[in-house]
Amino acid sequence: MVGYNYLGSRNLMRGMEGTDVELLQRLLNNLPEPIGSRIAIDGIFGPRTEAAVKKFQGHFNLAADGIVGPNTFLFLGILVHPYLPPGGRVFGSRTLTRGSSGYDVWVLQNRLASTARDFAQALGQPAGGYFDDNTERAVRMFQQDVGLTDDGIVGPRTFYKLYEYTRMGGRYLRRGRWDRNQGYDVYWLQRHLRQLGYYSGSLDGIFGPLTQQAVMALQKAAKVQVDGIVGPETFYHLAVS
Repeated sequence: MVGYNYLGSRNLMRGMEGTDVELLQRLLNNLPEPIGSRIAIDGIFGPRTEAAVKKFQGHFNLAADGIVGPNTFLFLGILVHPYLPPGGRVFGSRTLTRGSSGYDVWVLQNRLASTARDFAQALGQPAGGYFDDNTERAVRMFQQDVGLTDDGIVGPRTFYKLYEYTRMGGRYLRRGRWDRNQGYDVYWLQRHLRQLGYYSGSLDGIFGPLTQQAVMALQKAAKVQVDGIVGPETFYHLAVS
């Protein structure tokens, strides 16, 4: 992929161009009003993209400066320094293949599992952070579904499609933690919970009491620990199809 910049490789602001800006635009387009905006997906960070970023930041009470830095990335479900776990790599910053391990593999597995039940079944278990044969099988299935060569290798094109078609899995989600209780991924958590019949509250991207109750109802039905915290076991049961 020519001119590839992985999402989270740099702060994004007006005047910049690249695949990371293009993905940012896609994420903002994936959110409804009043959180998201309808903007052109052209990879150019112009006035409309800046305005959309400010709207997103304002919804979540971030400083609405139009600059996508660590806090804004966090609320987009993308962990960069200083929010990465010790030794963790930003998702998309390296190619992942069978035998890879670490935080970014954990994110890959969470994203796949929460997107489709077939992917979860191929994985066979919640995310553990090791790229085994089952993970390769799930990656190949995803690649087939989105029209990529099904080589089981997660490189730039696959990462791009993962951001385009998978919605959550980069961090634990829970009520009462500023760094875990709001954002893009919480919005999609709420949407999945609603589609699964557990949630009837607002789709506002804020992890409040109703979201917590819905998560606990899902956990109880799935026979996993009922703690209201969305981690690998809960992501594993969040696919709606």
